[in-house]
Amino acid sequence: MLLHALIVDDEENGIVTLDLMIKKYVPEAKVVAKTTNPNEGVELINTYRPDIVFLDINMPNLNGFELLEKIEYRKFHLIFTTAHEEYALKAIKQNALDYLLKPIDGDDLKKAIEKVKKNLEEDNSVAKALAFLHALRDKDEIKISVPGKDGIEIVQANEVMYIEASSNHSVVVLKNGEKHQVNKSLKEYETQICLEGTKFIRIHNSFIINVNHVTRYLPEDGGYAVVGGEKTVPISKIKKDEFLKMINFGMR
Repeated sequence: MLLHALIVDDEENGIVTLDLMIKKYVPEAKVVAKTTNPNEGVELINTYRPDIVFLDINMPNLNGFELLEKIEYRKFHLIFTTAHEEYALKAIKQNALDYLLKPIDGDDLKKAIEKVKKNLEEDNSVAKALAFLHALRDKDEIKISVPGKDGIEIVQANEVMYIEASSNHSVVVLKNGEKHQVNKSLKEYETQICLEGTKFIRIHNSFIINVNHVTRYLPEDGGYAVVGGEKTVPISKIKKDEFLKMINFGMR
């Protein structure tokens, strides 16, 4: 049985490479359509009704999860592709979602297709991915504990503008201007809230920001994000592309 595959990846090189690898390692699969435009990907999936969709997670304008919410046809096997082996990927593993880590390995590709062939009658991978997305969005609304006047106050994550490392603790800054010193490391917060589908990113060794509160991007000296209209936060080199994608400002 020939499996019809479709590739959605915002990088042309990624599409070309995966297409060639499919031809080399899995002749039982054929790429019937491919695109670097996630919005076009929605139309292609609905039109071609493929058996497998290789979907990049991190794309500007419309990420992989947002694309899944827009499609009508959902009876296919979903395989995420990502270059980021971070906390989001760990969460994907824990939720048993199929993925391939870039650069894609031929053996891993063959294993992924074998898994698809063994589960041809099942078509719930999109439903699982959407459930995962909704869980992550719930995490964007999770409660964060901060010290209060009379004990511990609970605030929703979307109230947080940024978190700054300070010595052996962190300072949580809310959109109402309040600052709370918390005996918790930035690494712990990163694990908790910097996940795919949320608006938090550890943009620098000393800062986690909520991109919903970014008001300006300053490109000089490597780049800065202005949060809440007044706090200027440096952007580390390795996080710059991810940040620009999160604010829908892709650079090529």
